[in-house]
Amino acid sequence: MASSRAAAIIMVVALAFAVLASRDTLLMTGGPYIDVLLGRRDGLTPASADLVFTIPAPSFDVPTLISSFGNRSLGVADLVALSGAHTFGVAHCPSFSDRFTPIIDAHPAIGPMFAKMLKAKCAKDVLEGTVTQPLDGATPKVFDNVYYSDLINRRGLLKSDQGLIDHPDTKGMATRFARNQLVFFAQFAKSMLKMSTMDVLTGSQGEIRLNCAVPNARAEGIETAGNEGHASNM
Repeated sequence: MASSRAAAIIMVVALAFAVLASRDTLLMTGGPYIDVLLGRRDGLTPASADLVFTIPAPSFDVPTLISSFGNRSLGVADLVALSGAHTFGVAHCPSFSDRFTPIIDAHPAIGPMFAKMLKAKCAKDVLEGTVTQPLDGATPKVFDNVYYSDLINRRGLLKSDQGLIDHPDTKGMATRFARNQLVFFAQFAKSMLKMSTMDVLTGSQGEIRLNCAVPNARAEGIETAGNEGHASNM
């Protein structure tokens, strides 16, 4: 009885760990508290290619982003707020090389000094992709609203970022987030919670994993192989 109960606890904790770790990381870096929902079941197979291709690309313009988010029942407020997660992370040169090329006039405007810096940094790395640039160069390790201030100052690294401050459907909200961090935090928490309830598996769909990194069939195989190895060494 005790061992069965312990196993059940381990399964629940393993599945929830990634969600809770993300929430705690957000808090530790200055971000808002998100009342995350636990208990999601994991799928049995990798995401299909069709689903992977629905992930917004850094080259998307705002109308395409709005359409992409809309297909997942996410609105303009969700788009602008969730884009604020780019206060963290980096991008590789090939992801933003179009921001400092001769066809720059065809893309959302970028500050000339910022473009010059990016061009120099990526001069020998446009194709290899080993050099990175923080998405938020001012406070890359703090969850704040500086990302939106960067957009106003023409320092949006990706086309999909800078477009938010240029397009009439998103400019107002992006500007508001730049001026009021608490408003941004409130909408970000709301949008994250909304996104976390997408495509929830129920009933017999999916599984509660023993190891959140791999399906149970693989996890049990790895454990069995490990036990056999220990037995052979005894």
